Amino acid sequence: MSNETSVRSKSINGCDPSPFQVTSLGQIPVFKAFSNAIPLAGIVLGLLCNGVKAEESPVHWSLRPISKSTVPEGENPVDWFIEKQLKDAEITQNPRADRYTLLRRATLDLTGLPPTREEIADFTKNSAPGAFEKLVDRLLDSPHYGERWGRHWLDVARYVQGTIKVPGIDKIDLAEPYRDYVVSSFNEDKPYDQFITEQLAGDLIAESAESEDEYFDRITAPAFLSIGQWYDECTDPNKLKLDIVDEQISTLTRAFLAMDFACSRCHDHKFDPIPTSDYYAMAGILRSTKITEHFAEEWKDGRPRAVRALVMPEEEEKIAETETKIDALSKKRFSVLENAKKRILTEQPDRKSIPLDTTIEEVEAEDFAGHKNLKITSSEDREFIESRRLLDQWVKYKFTTPTEGSYVLLLRYASETDAPVELEINAKTLEGEVPFPATYGETAEHFRWTSIWLPDLKKGSNYVRFKVDKNMPFPSLDRLILTTSPSPLTPDRLLDKFWPPTTAEVEPLLTEKEKQELEQVDAQMVALRKELPEAEVTLAIRDRGKMIDLPVHVGGNTYQTKGDPIPRGVPSLAEAVMAFDAPVPDNESGRLQLAEWLTDPKHPLTARVMVNRIWHWHFGTGLVRTTDDFGKQGAPPTHPELLDWLAFELIENDWSIKHLHRVIMNSATYQASSLETDENLERDGDGALLSRFPSRRLEVEAIYDSMLASTGKVARQESGKPLDTSLSKDRALYILTSSRSPMGLGMEIRKMFPLFGYDPSGRPIHDRDESITPNQGLWWLNNPLPQYYADKLAEQLCNNFENDQERVQAVHEIILGRPANAQAEAAMLAYLSHNQDNKKLTEQEAWSRICLGLYSSRTFSHIE
Repeated sequence: MSNETSVRSKSINGCDPSPFQVTSLGQIPVFKAFSNAIPLAGIVLGLLCNGVKAEESPVHWSLRPISKSTVPEGENPVDWFIEKQLKDAEITQNPRADRYTLLRRATLDLTGLPPTREEIADFTKNSAPGAFEKLVDRLLDSPHYGERWGRHWLDVARYVQGTIKVPGIDKIDLAEPYRDYVVSSFNEDKPYDQFITEQLAGDLIAESAESEDEYFDRITAPAFLSIGQWYDECTDPNKLKLDIVDEQISTLTRAFLAMDFACSRCHDHKFDPIPTSDYYAMAGILRSTKITEHFAEEWKDGRPRAVRALVMPEEEEKIAETETKIDALSKKRFSVLENAKKRILTEQPDRKSIPLDTTIEEVEAEDFAGHKNLKITSSEDREFIESRRLLDQWVKYKFTTPTEGSYVLLLRYASETDAPVELEINAKTLEGEVPFPATYGETAEHFRWTSIWLPDLKKGSNYVRFKVDKNMPFPSLDRLILTTSPSPLTPDRLLDKFWPPTTAEVEPLLTEKEKQELEQVDAQMVALRKELPEAEVTLAIRDRGKMIDLPVHVGGNTYQTKGDPIPRGVPSLAEAVMAFDAPVPDNESGRLQLAEWLTDPKHPLTARVMVNRIWHWHFGTGLVRTTDDFGKQGAPPTHPELLDWLAFELIENDWSIKHLHRVIMNSATYQASSLETDENLERDGDGALLSRFPSRRLEVEAIYDSMLASTGKVARQESGKPLDTSLSKDRALYILTSSRSPMGLGMEIRKMFPLFGYDPSGRPIHDRDESITPNQGLWWLNNPLPQYYADKLAEQLCNNFENDQERVQAVHEIILGRPANAQAEAAMLAYLSHNQDNKKLTEQEAWSRICLGLYSSRTFSHIE
């Protein structure tokens, strides 16, 4: 067959002609040029070339039943399907790569770390049959495997380090439990169907007996629905609710189905069988799912994500019971004070307040000179200021004094809990904190006066600011009075000035019996609070108390609907190949039914999509190049029979992803050399036919971790053992939130991530940007981060090896994964001498130059 001839594949259902005209892009020079320069243009041209007969079948290829072609006995399935197209194109696949290349390729591919010198020596000396298969098994058992392949999935799930925070919770990243869940799921080889179900409806699965870890997995996994980057400060709350649902629908349908249902929010999908009714059936499922603690109409009042403690159900019930008891005691405490107040007013009917000797200035709390994250609240015919969100909170007041000196500030406040604040006078923070003891409520009867000493005020304008750190409570403030006094007013003197007292103010007048009763209640509350565990928290996903069905919103308009609400349910696009009858109960959101529909073994998309992602993460390009679009606008599969065989294999083997790794990596296709020859460049220019292993740039995490590992900063954890994340906190997966960046270089790491293709926007990443830019070269030359690691490695080389020849071989193996040949050794030694003799660099500085040069080489940053 000539190289101009299209390569046709057999139908995936075994009977009808294929709708694909799978052609090596190298056979269409104009297509190759466009695909290298503009990927989208390449896809469009590919569809024009390959999709001529796409409409011969009424069912798009991705929605047909998955079928498993028979592979001749003794043949590797991957190689058999690949070889068929290579033979048709008259191309010979490259021979097996050398052992150094294979070891480095597999180790970086599965763990994101380069092989150690010991591993290089062991593997290259091992000539026993099955050595590579054993290597793959060892790497799949490595706890670092989950860190590498979990990061792949976290791209799809739009996880970004350190972006999910909840006011009032002092945790840098509330999505960390979900991150760790994903990592452990890959390490455990959790069946993919279970992985899907837990992420959509783990909290709804009823399990009679499960371990603590299994339960924590179930309640943590649905954070998949909550970690999206939605604009919580949207001024229109109704629009935001629908926008959140839209983001969830887009994320989950692209992740599991490689189709974007969000296109059907406004109208039926223009190309794929996704009617608007399907969109709103799914939207009802997600609107019936609660992901926020509260959802304020006014955006400034907050729409924080809901959280829950990582404790077992029985412990959760115990916590709820304890909190109920504390609440009851708080009410009892107030009741003691209420009864005391009645007694006191009865006993002192004629008592009057004594005016203050001097009032310099009286200010209502809402008449502030500035504030942050506070709000004015009206209640019971009065106004006061209170906390809006537990972020950085402060309020500032201006007072004008007749003379310099010390003054007393009387302040009326209330607080549910103890709320100590910092006091700042004229931009100078005073030592210690001003206590605001709890009044256990914020009704009018919970407010009370306190006295604060203000030293060294100047004559004229003075600014007094009360502030608390992020996540700390702030007291509600009602009135402030500036007065003169030789010392702060005691509670007794405050009662004299502000009679009659509120309920919260009568404590100084209690009888001994009342004091004892109050002390007893306080002691019980303290004891109960000590019983509350300091548990880790995770994002909480729960069904709402009342389910919501949504009507079609015309054009996606928040306020324009058409027809009756659409009942919650699963999409209809797979009806032709699978019968699924699981109506959503009235008291359930439908998330569990959606998960069951996705994981049905007959589903045409779920397994195909994941298989394609795995192939993409191994080879840099999927069998379907558009990893998140299996619709009519996406690319057709280059090897449809192989895609289906692998999808069927995944399902048949209990949805085991590690099994699929073994199938793929133990093939000659995976182990082929990446060498570009005249033949494979001419007939397989873009590598779509896999005549060679596709060399590609590593993700930024693997590049950073390889630098880190070269200096011995990554503790290699033993295969077969659980991951100890405390030993991995220096790795790129954790570095942005672990506070383990090299001193002063945290910002440089943040700059590195987007420079090498990582998108920190919080949108799902289905294909990392592998563009090579001049800025990357300049970064290697000028940025202090690679220089830092080059200096560290150079210091180790000089300290640990006796001569330059040993150092050359060591550094070449450490950074590039193979010993230096004679030519490389001579070049490195010559450069070393040049730097020492001509540049007058010290020995360590000269070696640092060599390390930096090797870091910046193509080999270091690529899988070959």
